[in-house]
Amino acid sequence: MGKIDVILVNGRIHEVIGEPVRSEAVAISGGKVVATGSTEQMEIMADRDTKRIDLEGRTVIPGLTDSHLHLLGYGLQLGRVDLAPVRSMDEFLARVAEVAGRLPVGRWVLGRGWDQDRLAEKRFPTRQDLDRVAPDHPVVLGRNCGHLYVANSLALKLAGVDRDTAAPPGGQIDRDEQGEPTGVLRETAQGLIHRVVPPPDRAEKLQALRLAVQRALSFGLTSIHPDDVGLAGGWEEAEGLYRQLIVEEEIPLRVHLAVSISHLDELIEMGLATGAGDDWLRVGAAKIFADGSLGGRTAALSEPYSDDPSTAGIPIHPEEELNQLVARANEHGMQVQIHAIGDRAVEMSLNAIERALEAHPRVDHRHRLVHAQILREDLIKTMVRLKVLADVQPKFISSDLHWAGQRVGRERLTWSYCFRTMLEMGVGLAGGSDAPVEPLEPFLGIFAAVNRTDLDGQPKGGWTPGERVNINQAIRLFAEGGPYAAFEEHRRGALVPGRLADLVVLDSDPWRVDPAQLKEIRPLLTMVGGRIGFRSGGWGV
Repeated sequence: MGKIDVILVNGRIHEVIGEPVRSEAVAISGGKVVATGSTEQMEIMADRDTKRIDLEGRTVIPGLTDSHLHLLGYGLQLGRVDLAPVRSMDEFLARVAEVAGRLPVGRWVLGRGWDQDRLAEKRFPTRQDLDRVAPDHPVVLGRNCGHLYVANSLALKLAGVDRDTAAPPGGQIDRDEQGEPTGVLRETAQGLIHRVVPPPDRAEKLQALRLAVQRALSFGLTSIHPDDVGLAGGWEEAEGLYRQLIVEEEIPLRVHLAVSISHLDELIEMGLATGAGDDWLRVGAAKIFADGSLGGRTAALSEPYSDDPSTAGIPIHPEEELNQLVARANEHGMQVQIHAIGDRAVEMSLNAIERALEAHPRVDHRHRLVHAQILREDLIKTMVRLKVLADVQPKFISSDLHWAGQRVGRERLTWSYCFRTMLEMGVGLAGGSDAPVEPLEPFLGIFAAVNRTDLDGQPKGGWTPGERVNINQAIRLFAEGGPYAAFEEHRRGALVPGRLADLVVLDSDPWRVDPAQLKEIRPLLTMVGGRIGFRSGGWGV
């Protein structure tokens, strides 16, 4: 067993989520759990050089994993216009004006987080709105889903977007009655602006990621599956940023780095595939987009939207092209992670996965659908048959419940955000945030999965309450789902001898608080491989 590096004593150790608490202490050596039991047992194993942390009765759970997020984008957003809190167009424009007023004329104003359904006016912002408050700055502001931009006239001019500009395949340029762009660009049409927005330099990206990683640790995350390769500028750049933080700056966080499908060739040339790497950074899944967002009505549905029968959403790729992308990734040993929100996109994705596996069978592929929000019974059965996992974001419930029913109607709502049904039918689920689309804190997602209300507790009794999950199921989404999706269920996800010593000390016991208070729970200490990544104030010294 060797020298004991750390013991945590006098607490409640949840060795395996859902099993009775039998231990009050845990001993760690070489970055792994070596024993659990009573405080006296761990004290006997320790020597004078062993670090001792008195839990003072606190609850300890296995470290949490965010199975899908954009951590670099989250970090960059920390220094940009935050439109998530705004609830009116006046407030929206005031925030833009305030930031523009601090920048030199001509400097880009960037931000995200707006949602037209949360605004009092219930409408999309337009270029004319932005022109009123920032005519001399190019302005580009992303909807909270990340699938729509609104840009002002100067930004559109710099991008060469006018009444004659054709939307690229898989995208849409919204136009007014005169045929002029309104400023709203959907899906791949966002690329028309991407190409002219000055990218952040390496120092800016590194600082943004440093701040984001520190936030992740402070929220109890010990592992993440970020989709950052595209924004970083390629695999080598993204890996280099994370390696600098993890290795050179010794910030302990485990990373399974998803790879945008457009960068797959880069990995193939390097001879890398899913799982390659070490205990701290591994190649994750190949990320593919099949559709857009429900809020922006670009999620691909099999029938038109209930509140806008003129559209059924936008598939990002034609069916044959999606089939080819999935087949190539599967053939090269990559796990695929397909963004699919609408039932049509889910069906297309499952068909592509099945064809890929028929052509190149793999016993344990663990291919994944990201979001999987609008389903059907037959699609869930197909997911079970193909052993396809779902990366779900429970916090979406709190954000979407006030309008999602209008989008899809009562009948489709039965099979929407249906986490309990998916679990009961046998679909493997992993929990995430999709930050910066939603806040990074996993306990907000746990709260939403258990209560199915917004953060104010509405509606009373929960939204589609039959889909509420219990506290064990909700925490497993984040404690066990991510490790399983990353082929690491035998190394992480539980605090038993031989597993990696990734754990979180909480300020309240999730099993003993009122479910409405789950969103208030905060980590006091986050430990990864026996190393402290976050400590609240002087706690645990």
